Amino acid sequence: MTWTARLAPACSLLALALAPACADDSVGGTRDDEIGAEAPTEEESAGEDGESGSESGDNDGSTGSSEGEERGSETGTPCDPSDPNALPWQAREFLAKGESRADVQLGACDYHVWWVSAATGVETTITVSGVDEGAGVDLAVAYPDAPNYVEALATASVLDTGELAFEAPRSGEFAVLVRAQNPGADPQLSLSYDIEVACTNQCQFVTTRFPMVFVHGWTGFENIGPLTYFYNVREDLEALGYPVAIAVLDPYNSVDVRGEQLVEFVTATLGAARARKVNLIGHSQGGIDSRYVAADAGGGMGAQVSSVITIGTPHYGTPVPDIALGLLPGASEVVLAWLFNFLGATMDQQSDVLASLDTLSEAHMIDEFNPTYLDHPEVQYWSWAGETCVAGIGCQDTLDPLLLIPYELILPLAGDNDGLVPTESAKWGEYLGLMPADHIDQIGQIAGVTGLNYDHIQFFRDNAEMLVDGAH
Repeated sequence: MTWTARLAPACSLLALALAPACADDSVGGTRDDEIGAEAPTEEESAGEDGESGSESGDNDGSTGSSEGEERGSETGTPCDPSDPNALPWQAREFLAKGESRADVQLGACDYHVWWVSAATGVETTITVSGVDEGAGVDLAVAYPDAPNYVEALATASVLDTGELAFEAPRSGEFAVLVRAQNPGADPQLSLSYDIEVACTNQCQFVTTRFPMVFVHGWTGFENIGPLTYFYNVREDLEALGYPVAIAVLDPYNSVDVRGEQLVEFVTATLGAARARKVNLIGHSQGGIDSRYVAADAGGGMGAQVSSVITIGTPHYGTPVPDIALGLLPGASEVVLAWLFNFLGATMDQQSDVLASLDTLSEAHMIDEFNPTYLDHPEVQYWSWAGETCVAGIGCQDTLDPLLLIPYELILPLAGDNDGLVPTESAKWGEYLGLMPADHIDQIGQIAGVTGLNYDHIQFFRDNAEMLVDGAH
């Protein structure tokens, strides 16, 4: 790579169902696993809210449930299987392949939820050992949006040492459940166990914990639509095992409109993927829309967004819209004509283009958007900026002639840029560096032809690996 970098894969299943009873450890019958199953209970949701920090550095920590401690073995209150509060689950940590934890303490009426990830078709084996003599634990693997023993993908019982292997039905995160056997027989029971996660088959495939949602910017130029906007990126990443979704928004409109469309798309993606969170990867205005979704003042989905990666996004606006709208001196009619032609906008779409221009203007981004749509504290924000030059003189990329007009307008006003967005404006959150690519090259356009110093397929692979390394 030549760019500056700081980067270090829905079907119906038969699932065994463990009876959620405390009085015995009998195993129930099988049932069809369905997409869109019953959502977690209020108590389960409370368990998720307890995640913060961990030994391994991820953002899903091992915080216990105070209610579970009060209602568990310490009080001597017998477990009641009919009471949904009887077994409040306690969120533990995310365990990557090869990781383990030792001497984990478990109360009689509590159960632990560990998080693991696996790509479609990959076999993952969870080994539990060191269980206290005379005690045993029940194991189950479930989808993370409903971590319970009733709707389990696989189950096992362990007396001393045992393992549970499952083949992932889709790429992403899974919940591993651990509870004591027969807790109703001894409400005072307290035991310890060791747990380890390993990949045992098809380990060449990789995945992020949460689906990657790609968010397009302006579309329409050169007949590029949202599904081919990130040229061949989806096909490449899915072949490696990653879960990918491509948002389809208005080709150009205000962030209020596109942002709400993205909220709907993210919500649908979470349901279809049986996931708790997503990673948003936005190019150009798509990065602004992604920030809107995570912000409390916007989509309010910060708890459902693990990370936001922005690429060539004008976080502080770009002079081009300001000139086109007459907010800065310049040939506004010439710039508007170029924009309408570049975007392929028809006459009845030009009002939407103007709304998009207002969103991306320096005045709007600096004075209105940034002070209103604040970053969510639970979301990781990363950014990339692009740089290009006329004839490649002074940088590592040669400007696409399509971007000559805006490039020359931006240069004296805001300095180095990618043909549409100033380099400084693209920096947000943790800045990852410069891409030797103009605004079109960044997404592999046109039709996969980019500069000699930039490989857009490798660039997006590296970003996916960064998400894996960060447990996103």
